[in-house]
Amino acid sequence: MSQTVTADEVREVLRTHLAEVLYCEPEEIGDDTAFQDLGLDSVLGAEVTAVINSRYGLEEKVEALYQNPTLADLAEYVAQRAGLPQGAR
Repeated sequence: MSQTVTADEVREVLRTHLAEVLYCEPEEIGDDTAFQDLGLDSVLGAEVTAVINSRYGLEEKVEALYQNPTLADLAEYVAQRAGLPQGAR
């Protein structure tokens, strides 16, 4: 993916999808709330990771959620990764 992806755009996409899988309102997911505190487990994490990979052309593993444990952290990480040329990932 060669287009510029901002962390703010990624954050809102992830917030919306996280709200769907966690059966809550997007406003309930704070930027700095740990995914673990929201009840995100490995099964739901796999769903979120699949959305990230599909939407941004990545091949991330669920571990990315544990290494970037908040919405703000994960959005920044995904935006950086999505902005890289294919060979540099």
